[in-house]
Amino acid sequence: MVVIARLYKRTIYLFKLEKDEKGISMLARDAKIYKDTESLADMIFNLTKSYRSDYRATLARKTEECVLMLADLIVAANLSAPTKRIEILGNDFVIAYERLQFLIRLALRQKQISLKQQAQVARLMDGIGKQATGWRKSAIK
Repeated sequence: MVVIARLYKRTIYLFKLEKDEKGISMLARDAKIYKDTESLADMIFNLTKSYRSDYRATLARKTEECVLMLADLIVAANLSAPTKRIEILGNDFVIAYERLQFLIRLALRQKQISLKQQAQVARLMDGIGKQATGWRKSAIK
């Protein structure tokens, strides 16, 4: 495994090269869970644009921060040793994941998003949750 640091606009991004089942090195950002989280972030940021102004500073901002926290935790878990990965995906990730679900349900109840939009977010989050669970179980072995 090799960690690569890249400097882009004064921010250092760390990527971990791993061998997949075919023995080919891949960047961590190419993992399906990371791509799905990126899609979720796009969806959340597009949804929060339409929130009423009195919800933008509170509910929208917290929802955006929470989805970014999920992405951070996925990167952190990928850069960690398997034992630390279990801890990250078992505690911090679950808390951020459940908080994001709560915020999305709250946005639905406050009529900031439609039921259809909530269903789209839930479908994507369900896939991310299943991938994280599988990733955590594979680290336990």
